[in-house]
Amino acid sequence: MSLKVIPQRRNMAPIPDRIPVEETNLTTKERALLPDPNWLTEDDADAIMSMREIQKGGGVSYSLEEVLQEHGFTLERSNPARRPPAASKARRRRKA
Repeated sequence: MSLKVIPQRRNMAPIPDRIPVEETNLTTKERALLPDPNWLTEDDADAIMSMREIQKGGGVSYSLEEVLQEHGFTLERSNPARRPPAASKARRRRKA
């Protein structure tokens, strides 16, 4: 049985848990989203990067079913009753 030895970081500063916002390229809107407006954590950065990717893609997201249908495939579900209808059914108008 061998124990893993964690290597020591010699002559290096410890990894910070957060960095000052002044050292980043955040916009004012992104800074407003931070819980602490002076510091950026890794979790905050992940959320902001995700938002940037969504905006870069035009803010449009597609479901797996839409993409498969566009390329000519269908998705077989194990329980089709769980799927909500894609569009509401046309209502019949009453005849007067």
